[in-house]
Formats: sequence, structure tokens, C-alpha cells
Amino acid sequence: MESLEWYAIRATGVVAYVLLYLAVLTGLYSAVQKKRKKKVNHLLHFHEVLSDWSLIMTAGHLGILLIDAYMTFNWSDVFIPFSSSYETISMGLGSIATYFLILTIITSKFRKKIGYQKWRQLHALNPILYILVTLHGLMSGSDFPGTLLAAINIAPLILIAGMMASDKKKLTEANS
Repeated sequence: MESLEWYAIRATGVVAYVLLYLAVLTGLYSAVQKKRKKKVNHLLHFHEVLSDWSLIMTAGHLGILLIDAYMTFNWSDVFIPFSSSYETISMGLGSIATYFLILTIITSKFRKKIGYQKWRQLHALNPILYILVTLHGLMSGSDFPGTLLAAINIAPLILIAGMMASDKKKLTEANS
């Protein structure tokens, strides 16, 4: 029987991933809606709340890793990329992804102070964050098979691409 910490580590990791996934979807959808000249204020607020909670759950995930009695991790294992002797690559990717998530949240909170253009440049790094987290989950986790995770990640991208193509077609027809 696995320990309570094991279940808590898995649960917080999966919930953090789902929240990040939803944050990405709402962010992409709001970008499409913004191009359509639709109001996105409530959607952007929801996007930020999802991102914040993803960071909170990630902090819980890391905190429980540090107190797990079965697999003992120290601070350097968790926060210094590729220093863990357990699943070195996966843990390293998770550490780097954590830093990307923190960077995203902080720069979003200070978007007005750093300027919109700088924020957009930094926010453009988010696909790297999402890829790192997905790889970390696929390599460390056994909760979901890779094909399921791939389908879950590809389907919304196809929908978003379809929405953008539809918008482009409408714009082309309107200009003709």
C-alpha cells in the first residue's frame, strides 16, 4: 500500500497540470476572441485565477515531495535542476518548469510596470513551460497513458487552429 504522501504528491501534480491546461486553453481562447474584437475581461480574469491556482498546487506538490517519508528529497533535489538522483531528467524538467511558472505569474502580476511588449515577449515562452510540465508528467507519472495525454493536448489545439482559420476566412471574405 502506498503512503498518503504518495497519493498527495500525485493528486497535487495532476490538479496543478489540469489547472495549467485550463489556463492555457482560456488564454488561447481569449486571444482568439480578442482578434474577433470581443470582450475578454472576465475570461482573462479566469485565466489568471487558473494560473495562480496552478502555482499554488505546484507549491503543494513540491512541499509534499519534501516531507515524503518513503522517497526522501531535499531542497536541492527539488529546486536545482538535474541534481536529483531519482528520475534525474524528469525531476530536472519539473524544476525548470516550476521556474517558468513562477516567472509567468510574477511578470503577469507586474505587466503594467514592465510594459505590455516586454510582458508579451516573456509570455511567449509559455509553450516551453507547458511542454516541460507535460514531459515531466509523462516521464514521472503513471496516472495517464501517453496516448491519452497526447489526445487531450492535441484536440484543443485543433479547435483553436480551426477557429483561427475560420476568422481568417471571414476576414478575407469581408475584404473582398
